[in-house]
Amino acid sequence: MKRISITLAAVAFVALACQQSSPTGPTNSLSNAGNVMFSNQANNGNGVLHKVSAGGADQDLTEHTDANFSLTAIQYGDGSVKGEWTDEFGQGEGGFHAQIDCLEVVGNQAWVSGVITSGQSAGFDFTGLTVATRVADLGTSANDPPDLISYSFVGASRTCAAHQPFPLFPMTDGQVKVD
Repeated sequence: MKRISITLAAVAFVALACQQSSPTGPTNSLSNAGNVMFSNQANNGNGVLHKVSAGGADQDLTEHTDANFSLTAIQYGDGSVKGEWTDEFGQGEGGFHAQIDCLEVVGNQAWVSGVITSGQSAGFDFTGLTVATRVADLGTSANDPPDLISYSFVGASRTCAAHQPFPLFPMTDGQVKVD
C-alpha cells in the first residue's frame, strides 16, 4: 500500500513540475498556439480575424428540394483567406465545389467568393469560374428570425470585395455564423 502511495505522489510531483516548466515546454507551447490560432487579433500575421460558416438546406420559397448549401471561410491576420464551399442545386440540377479566396465581413453580414474546382448544371461545366455569395447571421435563438443566404452567383467578374447587394432569402433549415 505504501508503494502505491509513493508512486502516485511521484507521478503528481512530475506532472506539477512539467506544468511549471519553461515557456518552451509542451504544455505552455500548446496553450500559446491555441491562443494564436483562435484570437480575433492579428498576432504576427497569423491570427484569425474572421470566420464564417453556413450550412443546411438551400433556401426555397416553395418547397424543400433536397438541395444543400455549406461553406466555411477563415480570414487570417496576414490577409489570406482559406475555405471551401459547396452548393448542391437539388432536383438533379447539379452543383459545385469551390475553394474560397475572398472573405469580407461587415457587422453580421459576410461576402464570400472563390474559384469553382468542380461542378456543372444543365451540361455546362463551371470548373475554373469564380462564384460569390452573401450571408447574414441573425442569431441562434429560436426567437430570432432565420439567418439569410443569397444565391450562388457564378461569373468571371464576381468578387466578394465589391460587397454586391445580392438579394438575401431566409435559411429556415440551417445556420449561418459570422464571427
